[in-house]
Amino acid sequence: MKKIKLLFFSLTLVGTLSLQSCFYNYYDDDDVPSQPHYSQYQAVIMSRAQLESSIKMTAPKNMIKAGKIYVKDTYIFITDENKGFHIYDNSNPNAPQLTGFLEVPGATDMAIKNNTIYINQAVDLVAVSINNSQVTVHKRIKNTFPQKISPDGWVHYAGENEIIVDWKS
Repeated sequence: MKKIKLLFFSLTLVGTLSLQSCFYNYYDDDDVPSQPHYSQYQAVIMSRAQLESSIKMTAPKNMIKAGKIYVKDTYIFITDENKGFHIYDNSNPNAPQLTGFLEVPGATDMAIKNNTIYINQAVDLVAVSINNSQVTVHKRIKNTFPQKISPDGWVHYAGENEIIVDWKS
């Protein structure tokens, strides 16, 4: 039993030491960058007041960046990343009809329970319902999520009442 433990420890030690050369050091002594690195994307920022009054139903729009699909009863919701949700009437599955667009700047995902739609809108979690093309916001939990980072992984620090809703190149 002691031999097995010793063998296991030895293999673990050798494996760990051999992987040490795989660690990447961004700044070597002679490899100091000459310019600071910045994101190639620019933050699209809204004020807190603009964000909180931005959810609305609009006419159907063209899809820009399709995301997740959610099916509820006879409706299909397709995320248009950071823009909102395309709503299709799927009562005839052979010919779904695009009926409208739920505009939610900064939104990337949703869930539905009963008739309440839960949306992550940039940094907030929002509960809404739609009735005859009228959107009602039931609750907003502010700062549930962190600020959005750029597609290339950089963080932009927005002001106190500023929210990043998208990135453009």
